Amino acid sequence: MNTAQLVIPADLDAAERPTSGAPRARIRFRQPVSEVGYIDAAWWPRSLELAVELPGLLEVLWSASRDVNRVRYNIADWLPAPRTMLIDGHGVRLGGFRTGVRHVISLSDGWRRERIDVLVIAPNTDARIAQQTMAMASEADNTYRPEQILTRAGLDQGGASGSP
Repeated sequence: MNTAQLVIPADLDAAERPTSGAPRARIRFRQPVSEVGYIDAAWWPRSLELAVELPGLLEVLWSASRDVNRVRYNIADWLPAPRTMLIDGHGVRLGGFRTGVRHVISLSDGWRRERIDVLVIAPNTDARIAQQTMAMASEADNTYRPEQILTRAGLDQGGASGSP
């Protein structure tokens, strides 16, 4: 995790619409930024379709001047997705892997100098629990691993990312 220069609004109104017309991502970032811990943000997508969910998420990051154009994810957490996407004129490469941390996506720039690790909360999670999980994950002094955050929030890890 490289969060030294990560500056993003702590919480965004889910009802706001980005310029692409896609719903604004339901996401909370750690504020203030901290070098400790494993997670930089928590995201509650509306579906398991990564190609549908990414435009809203990436627009939040791009509006905060983050040059994210690579997405790494565990394929067990999502429906099949393309290897590349063009989103609002930005080329984005997606890397789905069988290894790596479940319930987390890693976003980075093309040079991998900046990386943002995002805990993914299942789309079908109860709103109260999802908000609690997002609040816990966004605490500046949070040093819990993703699976610990999900367990502490009372989420079953087998379905925490919405896996069927």
